[in-house]
Amino acid sequence: MRSLGLDVGTTNVKAVVVEHGPLRTVARAAAPTPVSGRELLAVVRRLVEEVGADVDVVGVASMAETGVPLDDEDAPLGDLVRWDPSRAARHAAALAATYGADALFAATGVRPSGKVPLATWAHLRAEDPARWAAMSRWAGAADLVVLALTGRLVTDHTLAGRTMAYRLPPPGTDLPAGFDPDLVSAVGMRPEQLPEVALPGAPPARVPAGGRWGLREGTPVVVAGHDHQVGAWAAGMREPGDVADSVGTAEAVVRVLGELPRAGSGSRREGAGAPVGAGAPVGEDRAAVAAAGMSLVRTVEGRHEALVAGSSSAGATLAWWAGQLGGFDALGPLLAAAADRPRTAASPFLLPYLRGRQTPEPDPAARAVVVGQASDDVDRTAAVLDGLALQARWMLTAQAGLAGADPAAGHVLVLGSAAGAGSAWLRAKAAAGPAPLRVIGEGEAVAVGAALLAAHRAGLAEPVLLPSAQAGHDHLPVYDELFRSFVAAARASSRSAEG
Repeated sequence: MRSLGLDVGTTNVKAVVVEHGPLRTVARAAAPTPVSGRELLAVVRRLVEEVGADVDVVGVASMAETGVPLDDEDAPLGDLVRWDPSRAARHAAALAATYGADALFAATGVRPSGKVPLATWAHLRAEDPARWAAMSRWAGAADLVVLALTGRLVTDHTLAGRTMAYRLPPPGTDLPAGFDPDLVSAVGMRPEQLPEVALPGAPPARVPAGGRWGLREGTPVVVAGHDHQVGAWAAGMREPGDVADSVGTAEAVVRVLGELPRAGSGSRREGAGAPVGAGAPVGEDRAAVAAAGMSLVRTVEGRHEALVAGSSSAGATLAWWAGQLGGFDALGPLLAAAADRPRTAASPFLLPYLRGRQTPEPDPAARAVVVGQASDDVDRTAAVLDGLALQARWMLTAQAGLAGADPAAGHVLVLGSAAGAGSAWLRAKAAAGPAPLRVIGEGEAVAVGAALLAAHRAGLAEPVLLPSAQAGHDHLPVYDELFRSFVAAARASSRSAEG
């Protein structure tokens, strides 16, 4: 049996074909993610044809928060509306002022910010009235692909849960089957304009009569979900206490919870106005998560809550630094040299905030600054690597504190662009800690995860784990001192900006 997995990412679209029993990837293809919705469908179709459409099931994962308006014939209207922390920030602030930031977080598990689709829809309504008037429905990136393949507009709860228009249920209760009417109507939308939320166990969409893109009639097609979560599920993040660090253009650290997050981490921020709808009262537990800049989600299987800490500037930071040097060809030798350069407590590091800091202590004004003296480009490259690794340690440490866990206990599953064998970034992560790393060797863990999850949800295969191995590098004590300096510098930079 063969499964096709698609990963619609911020930078690239990836396609893989996975053969089951034994598990192996038999075909791969990739292309840059285009700007327009119509071009995205053309790219995905070409990749499907390239890897081979003779498959038994299709799974589609994608970046969250990105989507496109559809016209009356379900054709994309213009460019993808990509996730952006700043574009709809004014509308997110207005929603928070009207309905209460705490109330919105308590209802959805998502902090009001410029990148959430609820704010994006308010932005479109106010700033792009012609496209708003022409919009019949809205599709997320993965939803758009599945719609083109099956004629059915459907999404997954892990993507719906990133919109701030989907009410997060209390722990131990079932997931809701659709978007919340009160939240949706707050920005002038109607629930029927949004995708159906297909819960785990629901029948998959299917390719209609005559087939599409070379896929056979009746082939099951599944919206696998949010890319970071899908990859983490495939890596083995499935039970309380499991932790994964998924790295691409952005980075997401996800911890599965056994209980509600504990109070006392961060200060509570009060919102104004009345809650939207009839949500649960705002509790100190969820207020602490919001104050830390993190989100609450349900895991891929829907059984557990999880904490998500995100950074928009992970792989994007390396791309930025490569651009300063003249390209990735120039960066490659510097990465190898930087990995071998000894670190001291006085080594420089980068505060890696190209678009502000989302967590642990949110600061939209945070900027990329090198702290300390760098003597050459090798030092500066080492500073970039260490800054990324120390920011990840800060996210992991703060997240463990909210969960009442020891950040150094167990291990962290690492997948994505920082997980390559011999990667200088991986070496920096392992050295920085706080916990040992298990590395997923599969370079396209999200696309493969989408294929595996689709086969499981379609009832065609049991869920399997991607192979992992202990990172070949150890935690270095000097990074404990660097970590203290990093957090102090990040906080001082925020206070300086406020002043």
